[in-house]
Amino acid sequence: MTDVIHFGWEEIIVISELELDRAFAGQIENSINFQQWFLGKTKFSEQSDDLRLLHKEQANLKPKKKQENWWRHWWCKIEDGSESETDIFLVFENKESQQRIALHIEDKPPHGKFTPNQYLNYKKRAEFMKGKAEFMAYDDFATVLVSPKVFIERNQEEVANFDSIVTYEEVSEYIALFGDSINESNTK
Repeated sequence: MTDVIHFGWEEIIVISELELDRAFAGQIENSINFQQWFLGKTKFSEQSDDLRLLHKEQANLKPKKKQENWWRHWWCKIEDGSESETDIFLVFENKESQQRIALHIEDKPPHGKFTPNQYLNYKKRAEFMKGKAEFMAYDDFATVLVSPKVFIERNQEEVANFDSIVTYEEVSEYIALFGDSINESNTK
């Protein structure tokens, strides 16, 4: 699935955010090296060797969802009445202590834009979901923005609201599609 962007009379087909998210989820599910590298970019870096991704448990918690979408569509309505979702929701468990941590990941492709208050809602939503059984009862969390350097530079004030920032350029060392997305946007 690709996105179509309109520039005047011209239509440009680009790698979609969903394609990128699926590639990311597939890599995090199937590569311990990628898991540990990505966790190393967060406040949980010292625990990265001791954490196990709970993707099967996440899938089982949402039986109506396709198994391969275990990471996707984790919506919630918080006390202020606002509703929103996390692009990529990952829960890990410490193998020894059984403590759970969650990563709330926002993916912003080169052509992406923040919706109003989106960058503020990540922490509020993560805090609201913390400890609740329907959200895997995690004990701690981090919010992570994954986007190209150019997006980060254009949105410094909003980006500062995330706990960690990981660039497409870094992720492309593990997932070529992220590099393709950057290259694609540079040719437009």
